[in-house]
Amino acid sequence: MCTTKKMLGIMMMGVTALMAILPLPRPAVADELKKAVYHVDFGNGKRMDATLRNIYNLVNYYTTNSIDYDVRVVANSAGVRFMITDVSGTPFANKPIDAKVAASIRDRMQSLADAYDVKFEQCSITLQRTKIDKSRLKPFVTTTSSGQVRIVELQEQGYAYIKVK
Repeated sequence: MCTTKKMLGIMMMGVTALMAILPLPRPAVADELKKAVYHVDFGNGKRMDATLRNIYNLVNYYTTNSIDYDVRVVANSAGVRFMITDVSGTPFANKPIDAKVAASIRDRMQSLADAYDVKFEQCSITLQRTKIDKSRLKPFVTTTSSGQVRIVELQEQGYAYIKVK
């Protein structure tokens, strides 16, 4: 007959053998590319300024901690007002944003694009509907055929969806 001590020893050997063949959960890897897409479909200047501050905080953290990232801003609908060089002759011309907030948005977008490689994408459907020529986009803004489709594509590629309220 087996003693309790022998039984425990046999059970421990079995557990050890089982652990050796079972796959362990994969821990999070610090070197993985961090991906985020910010959705801008609003025309509120203070909200855009807050969105850009949030993006800056994110990319600054990643940069400081040597974490690779890919951050996108996808604009559609009223968000187009922030992607163009000026709003004259557009539906947004009669809805001015405070000059200080507008300057902050302009400067922060440029800095995020230049220093942090944040990518800005504008929905072409919105450009067509608002009759804004793509030549009016800021130099660092690219177009995408549909903002909504682009956001879905990015989420399917593992991008975190973020929309600042």
